[in-house]
Amino acid sequence: MPYREGRKWRGAVRYTPFAGKQLRRTMLFDKQKDAKSWERETTKALELADRQNMKDMNTVGRALTTGRWAELYMDFVQTAWTEKTYDAKRRAFKRLFRDSIRPTLPVGEITPAMALDHLSKLKRRKNGNTANKDRMNLVAAWNWGIKYHNLDRLNPFQLVDRFPEKRHPRYVPPFDDFIAVLDIADRLERLILLCTFYTAARKSEVFRIKWSEVNFAKTTVGLWTQKRRGGDWEFDEVPMAESLKKLLAERKLEAGKSEYVFDQSRWMVRDCHSWWLVKLCKKAEIKKFGFHGMRHLAASIGIDAGANILDIQQLLRHKSTTTTERYIHRVSKNNIAVNALDEALKSRHALFDKATKTADENLKDTSSHEDEPRAAN
Repeated sequence: MPYREGRKWRGAVRYTPFAGKQLRRTMLFDKQKDAKSWERETTKALELADRQNMKDMNTVGRALTTGRWAELYMDFVQTAWTEKTYDAKRRAFKRLFRDSIRPTLPVGEITPAMALDHLSKLKRRKNGNTANKDRMNLVAAWNWGIKYHNLDRLNPFQLVDRFPEKRHPRYVPPFDDFIAVLDIADRLERLILLCTFYTAARKSEVFRIKWSEVNFAKTTVGLWTQKRRGGDWEFDEVPMAESLKKLLAERKLEAGKSEYVFDQSRWMVRDCHSWWLVKLCKKAEIKKFGFHGMRHLAASIGIDAGANILDIQQLLRHKSTTTTERYIHRVSKNNIAVNALDEALKSRHALFDKATKTADENLKDTSSHEDEPRAAN
């Protein structure tokens, strides 16, 4: 809308294109009607230019080959996310090109039917969990392409419904098994395991600890994590248990001028999958567990000891209690609800006594028959 500026009228147009910052155009006129007319014509011209620009951009996005789209996205992921995330996304593209879509195919030719066909094959060959993970990674890659390379705004992978999954809870080692591994570990391995247990840290966080981040005066250990939204690196300080403080103090004397608490060359081998911890479990003759299993174990011990969800959230350094709740999957030994059921039965003494007495007699009966020698045929 034109406005007065001295004896003249200034026409002003503000327009925000589909991709870009807001544009502002102004011009002075002697008459208000001329300023209005200029505003209408200028707005039409900007809209026309924007539509043409969108058309050109869509043409570029559709002409981009699937292989080139994957390369561009993986270059971004490599700089923005962890190696584990990069590896998962790399495998998703590898399966896509191996099973369904040629890398030379233009991205604009990928249809929802092609996306469904690929993910359905993956579900049949692997399982619903794998298909859903690849779907998630391909959806993210396409959305990134929309933002930066003008891919079609209709995401074909997002239109495919998620598949049913068969989820098993993560294996959490019994505390006795953790102790068994500690007993046969060498001195350095034991320190790594205890550092993981006391801090409830992730594997990558443990091996990234520097001596400059171990504060003996404040009794804290600093941990760097990239497991947050957006892939930003964040630094957290966690309390250092007295036992861990003594062990790290001894390690400090031995480490000399080393920057890291644990030698990087030995432990941070790509795809090593904690081979040394697997060997320790095998030697101890127990079911194998990993670093994340110890993280779950720490959370479970805290809950069993009476810690509340906020205490565990702080221990695990989660931003949301929803994430923490996924870790508290072990049933408490003293479940209040189960105890309430027991008390309800006990309040009906006659019924409870009769049921338990019969059960005891049946057990005695069974055990006495098992002890008797079998008759010869």
